[in-house]
Amino acid sequence: MSNNALLRTTTASVWLAMAALAPAPLSAQDAATAAVDTSAAVEAAGWADNVVITLDADDNTFRYQSNGIPSHGFAKKYLIPSDPTNQPFKDKPAEFFKVVTSAEYFKETELDTTITTRPVFVDETTETSLGRIGVALSGAQLFNDYEDMERAVVAQDDQVIHDHVPFLDECNGHTLVNGSDYHYHGIPVCISEATGQPGEHSVMIGVLEDGFPVYSNQGEGGVIVTNADLDACSGHVGVTPEFPKGIYHYHLTADEAPYMIDCYHGEIEVSARGPGAGGRPDFAAVAAQLGVAEVELMNALGTSMPPDFAAAAQALEISEDELRAAMPGPGQ
Repeated sequence: MSNNALLRTTTASVWLAMAALAPAPLSAQDAATAAVDTSAAVEAAGWADNVVITLDADDNTFRYQSNGIPSHGFAKKYLIPSDPTNQPFKDKPAEFFKVVTSAEYFKETELDTTITTRPVFVDETTETSLGRIGVALSGAQLFNDYEDMERAVVAQDDQVIHDHVPFLDECNGHTLVNGSDYHYHGIPVCISEATGQPGEHSVMIGVLEDGFPVYSNQGEGGVIVTNADLDACSGHVGVTPEFPKGIYHYHLTADEAPYMIDCYHGEIEVSARGPGAGGRPDFAAVAAQLGVAEVELMNALGTSMPPDFAAAAQALEISEDELRAAMPGPGQ
């Protein structure tokens, strides 16, 4: 064998050995479970003027405070259902709704929640519940898809407009029936259009309560993301403007339900999902309204989702209608 041939053979052997020793590229699962720090992205995000972000490096968290009023404003008028328990709404006549003027009816909602900056991806998912599941750049809240505890009525699919007055505005948002807690049930278009660039991935438009970032439906290269591209929680692993090495993140979509995030793929404490911080009703207030002890109410409802309202009402010795009326869905 010539010296040149021997050199080529030796070089090839070295490259093969190096290739065998080199670590394989991270799989999507490895990337999802890798440790990540979102603090820099949170600090640099384009939060509205009414949002105060306070980072805590010792606790690896950030505190989000807002008056709940979206920076993009409201529609002039909205439809408010006269009976929030009588769903769905899309087939109801105009007489079923009260028309309210947002400037007079809507009110501030003090938001104050603390979210981890070290989110942890877990295989076991957790359903998002009614109420706040995340926070948005605008100072408003992210809710899941649903208007009811049974997860049967999807807000965007239940849209209704009478005489040019909508149930959901053009930003895919509205308040509770009492004018508080403005929130989104889909892509907050007023945010995504203001921050998005054609041909580019969406910037982070918010953060879910489990700490993972949320984006609109523009993926890499500006390609429109649909539910077929995502897992059951509307998430996947990929690079984003804030995380060039890749991160598990959520996308809101526009093609079909789910439009929002209906389960967490990140680790989240049950206590973080209580009233005003992950979305269940204020059970103490509900119990007081029904004239029962909170522990009696909780025992009657049990732990199943959705609760067996008929059985719970029987245990509390009240009518099922009374119980349902005291526990309206957040978008009602």
